[in-house]
Amino acid sequence: MTAQATVRDSYHHGDLRQALISRAAEVIDAEGIEALTLRGLARDLGVSHAAPNRHFKSKADLLAALAAEGYLALQAATLSAAESAGDDPWVRLNAMGRGFLHWAFENPASFRAITHPDVERYADDGLLAVMADFEATVGDAISASQAAGRHPEADPRVLEVFTNSVPFGAAMMLAQPVFSKSLGNKDQAAFIEELLELVCPIAERVS
Repeated sequence: MTAQATVRDSYHHGDLRQALISRAAEVIDAEGIEALTLRGLARDLGVSHAAPNRHFKSKADLLAALAAEGYLALQAATLSAAESAGDDPWVRLNAMGRGFLHWAFENPASFRAITHPDVERYADDGLLAVMADFEATVGDAISASQAAGRHPEADPRVLEVFTNSVPFGAAMMLAQPVFSKSLGNKDQAAFIEELLELVCPIAERVS
């Protein structure tokens, strides 16, 4: 079954709003944000061209909802991983990175959609609040790890950029086929473990 057919099936089970969001992510991922229209989504889902307007008044409304949902899901995956990691700040930060990367790799269309450079242009106050909350949560975890001895000499602002840029950059790079081939036959989970061990090493702390 194709991804588009799966989205259409989800609508026929009654959730047009979610079907529109899911299909929008696929369109942005495959064709770019310029190709996204409410009328086109209606055609893809087999509904009347006016049906999407019951949920989204404009393309901007849809993009804000898509990004907000994606950021909330990414935040949930990141925090869920941290909650299962215990109290050690290093272990928790490492786990957050793993949760982030696993979500990004398992939801490539959503990840590429929420990180598309044009999506933030459509952000409403609700989306900006979601993004700020996620950034603050990760920032607090980075600060806690530094207080626990991780790069204590570093400028906190530089440490935050470094810590965020490695998993985020890896997710962005490996979303592109030309870079994803560079992993060869390496298992994705093993890659994530090795990468995060470089960013926030925990092997000695948990051994």
